[in-house]
Amino acid sequence: MAAATPDRAPASGPEGSPASGPERVSWTGPRAVGLVLLALGVLALIATFDIPSARDGWSIQGPRFGPLLASLALIMLAVAFLVRTVVRADVELARYAAAEADTTHWPTPLALLGLLAGYALLLSALGYALATTIFVWLTAWLLGSDKPGRDAVVGLVLGVVAGYAFSHWLGVQLPSGPWGV
Repeated sequence: MAAATPDRAPASGPEGSPASGPERVSWTGPRAVGLVLLALGVLALIATFDIPSARDGWSIQGPRFGPLLASLALIMLAVAFLVRTVVRADVELARYAAAEADTTHWPTPLALLGLLAGYALLLSALGYALATTIFVWLTAWLLGSDKPGRDAVVGLVLGVVAGYAFSHWLGVQLPSGPWGV
């Protein structure tokens, strides 16, 4: 039997028996995800400096502190993940990523990205509560839910409760749409 290489290793079947060929290894997905997460962390950190504050400083009570911690944590975790895929390559992670990529039904995540983009575009026009209701309902349908009534109610409750919490408890005004909801 040939020794396993970093790029290819013997595959095994469901019961541990050898499969017909070697398992595929892919670094593309994990490295792309790591780079995207790193970019998002850096963008979030830059955006943190644009948050207006009652006091021009950094305090634990200010509105900048939470986003600062979150963006720094995202940057550190993304760097750690990239180290795991580049410097100390985790072959098991690459095998798992390749297997998942082979079995993923790619139109579904692409449709979810489309729904998310539509949600962002319609948020101002429809208002937070209605846009969230529609987004949750369509997302549940896309992911295979067979109870559209329940999904619409969950979306409505989520949109209204979260909108109320943000506007009344946190003082963050979300788009209210043409109906003021």
